[in-house]
Amino acid sequence: MPRFFVPTAQIHESRVILTGAEFHHLRHVLRLDTGDRLTLCDEHGGTYQGVVARLSSASAVITITASSVPVSAPFSLTLAQGLLKGQKMDLVIEKATELGVNRILPFVSAFTVAHLPSERHSERLARWQRVAHGAAKQSGSPVPLISPPQALGDLLTSAPQGTGKMLLYEKERGQTLKAFAQTHLVYAALCVVVGPEGGFATQEVEQAQAAGFQVVSLGTSTLRAETASIVATALCRFLWQDERIPPLPSPR
Repeated sequence: MPRFFVPTAQIHESRVILTGAEFHHLRHVLRLDTGDRLTLCDEHGGTYQGVVARLSSASAVITITASSVPVSAPFSLTLAQGLLKGQKMDLVIEKATELGVNRILPFVSAFTVAHLPSERHSERLARWQRVAHGAAKQSGSPVPLISPPQALGDLLTSAPQGTGKMLLYEKERGQTLKAFAQTHLVYAALCVVVGPEGGFATQEVEQAQAAGFQVVSLGTSTLRAETASIVATALCRFLWQDERIPPLPSPR
């Protein structure tokens, strides 16, 4: 069935009123009519089965026939992403949302190529939220919390207690993500920091280590920033979400 995003604030008992872009998609793109069935999803990952009860020129009334509340995830993943140029940031937010990231923290660092004036932060944040809503609607994942861009230094010192902290660095040769996972079997929460196109300055890596971040690499290949973010997100979900896969046995 077609899926539509609806904030929980718009859900009133067993009835939802769709307006704006979602109504346009329902009526003028998919051409649904009264009696047609559909699925609604909210920002928390909840899903609702419904039927179109009434249509007007600007809205649709949906009657909810069944609902499903998401089970609290045992693992929370935060992606801290250096600002990227053009649509690369949109791509990362879209794919990270599909993969179930709980929070996205954009940041600016020494080698950030994308420049975003502070007066445009609210405009860009609204765009990112629209991208996340669309991805959540398609995938059924919760909508991640997205913060306004901040300085890397502020991000490194603001990670909450009890959260695992990891920074991906393409020049790291001593510890891969695979090796790191073998010695860190369980996490309730993890924050992964991925740099912009220009990577990290040496001083920034040292600052991260001083703040308690583990510096790891994804292997010998140097990946594009957007690729590294998507790969790291998928691997962290695979390694630490739900039941932890046991480590490989040591060679005899």
